[in-house]
Amino acid sequence: MTVFWRTFTLAARNLTRNGRRTGITLLGLMLGVAAALVLQAFVAGIFSLLGDIVVQGRTGAIQVHRAGHLTADQDALKFTLPEDPALVARIARVAGVRAVTPRLTFEATIGNGNQSTLALVSAVDPEREGAVCPARYANEIGRPVQKADLGVAVLGLRLADGLRAKEGDELQLLAAGESGQPNLLDVKLIGKIPAATEIDARRLVITTLKHAQTLLQMPGRVTEYAVGLERDDDADAVRDRLQAALGPQYQVVSWLDLLPQIRSMRLLLRSVLKVVVGVLLLLLVTAVANTMLMSVLERTREIGTMLALGMKREAIGRLLAVEASVLGAIGTLLGMALGLLVVHLLFTHGVTFRPPGADVPSTMHPDVDAMSVAITAAITLIGTTLAGVGPAVRASKLSPAECLRAT
Repeated sequence: MTVFWRTFTLAARNLTRNGRRTGITLLGLMLGVAAALVLQAFVAGIFSLLGDIVVQGRTGAIQVHRAGHLTADQDALKFTLPEDPALVARIARVAGVRAVTPRLTFEATIGNGNQSTLALVSAVDPEREGAVCPARYANEIGRPVQKADLGVAVLGLRLADGLRAKEGDELQLLAAGESGQPNLLDVKLIGKIPAATEIDARRLVITTLKHAQTLLQMPGRVTEYAVGLERDDDADAVRDRLQAALGPQYQVVSWLDLLPQIRSMRLLLRSVLKVVVGVLLLLLVTAVANTMLMSVLERTREIGTMLALGMKREAIGRLLAVEASVLGAIGTLLGMALGLLVVHLLFTHGVTFRPPGADVPSTMHPDVDAMSVAITAAITLIGTTLAGVGPAVRASKLSPAECLRAT
């Protein structure tokens, strides 16, 4: 222990001999480690925001459909489910499920008597929808649909503006049910949603489940059950449990299954992030290796003197390796402190921006998990320690006579 402590203190003192070079290396390590943490926090924040927008405001974490519904295209309404309390109870009993609500989703035409356009109708149970998608009516102008409402609708902001519709106006919904027979019903506009996605802004119509069932002439039928979870991160695991509990006549999908482009984007961004962080850490390790090599070249005569006085080659190599480790440890700790401070400030205050096609800005809260912090720190510490091995081996193999003749 005493030998190690002497080696450690001597290594730390040697690093102060060229304070400018050591300071520049420490600054590079600190900024590099901090940048790696902030990059990881931003990527995690982007996907957390996407999850909140989609899961909390639109789809729910999981949806249960009748098998074949999602691939039926034009015949989707032929693959509906009964509005069945017993089925809801079966879904709710699965571990991880927090809430369940029925929905009827279909395409329709909405018009004001002079013009019309294609709409995507989401018919909901007003009492239970909020438990699954609490952000469904975020930033709404007007009011959401309620239990006692009959023949009302909430529209995406740009859809309502395109129809020149204001609160209280009567609009017409035209849609065909399972039989293919078209039907027309009036709805009164009670609210507009400044949506976070372009498709919702231009196409979304929210109405009550009972009104949609009347329009489609499909009483007691729904297209899906949306499921809210205790933890949205458990969506894939709960999906598998639900599928096993319900059987093959049902198709259970998570929100990432419904939007595979987001899953693909997440995999791509994570791969790119690993490459970027890896290259960044490699540059930091190279900087430490360069610093240690310069130190060896500058101290050639000193190393020769120590060898001539009987200091073992292994001790010289160990001293230089410890110098690299101390340099890496200090730089890593400073970088982690700076990075976590920046991430904390960003998480606390948020980063507000407007996604493409959105009516309203969204606020992202970058965050980094403990595992990412630990892995970044471990890679940096191991890398900087290994960076000192080459110069240390070089120094331990020097000849005392050649070192003392060096200028």
